[in-house]
Amino acid sequence: MRLSPSVVHTSTRRRAVRSAITVSSVAALAMAVVSTASAAGTAVVSTPCAAAGQKLGNPGFETGVATPWTTTPGVIENASGGEPAHTGTFVAWLDGYATTHTDTLSQPVAVPLSCTSELFSFWLHINTEETTTTTVFDKLQVQVVAAAGTTTLATFSNLNHATGYQQHSYNLAPWAGQSVTLKFVGTEDASLQTSFVIDDTAATIS
Repeated sequence: MRLSPSVVHTSTRRRAVRSAITVSSVAALAMAVVSTASAAGTAVVSTPCAAAGQKLGNPGFETGVATPWTTTPGVIENASGGEPAHTGTFVAWLDGYATTHTDTLSQPVAVPLSCTSELFSFWLHINTEETTTTTVFDKLQVQVVAAAGTTTLATFSNLNHATGYQQHSYNLAPWAGQSVTLKFVGTEDASLQTSFVIDDTAATIS
């Protein structure tokens, strides 16, 4: 369990390394209108927007475990560990170790065809001990991984730290008709922690 950066020296880790979260398989997304959905980037057969709704499983991490997300060890945290949740009890906490480290959080999702809106959204809180106002030391990338390659939707860093959570939304329409993986990658350098705390994710199709 990590402690709040305000009470832990920068030379120490922000949380104890817990047992690795092993996700050997990801539950298939139930879509009544989908007849085929294979690896990331392959075509999905769908009737016109009959697959509307929320497409992410465990979107607020409230089960207390990663599934159906895939993560590096220790990412799913009880909010009592030092970083508050946006809502509920659990968060996805990437980095915050004040040492060279990379955390990931990802989940596959099928983006149906012929819908009016396909939005990926999440709430993000960034807490840092970095004092610079000009230099990026730690960063979080938000990505869509498809068969054609990886697209970075946004990059956040220690320069974007703020009190509380901010919501961010991105259009998934370019991947309509595909199964892709939504992925967060947090990287941290060798000193001064930055925590990227994610909550209340959604892939909303309408």
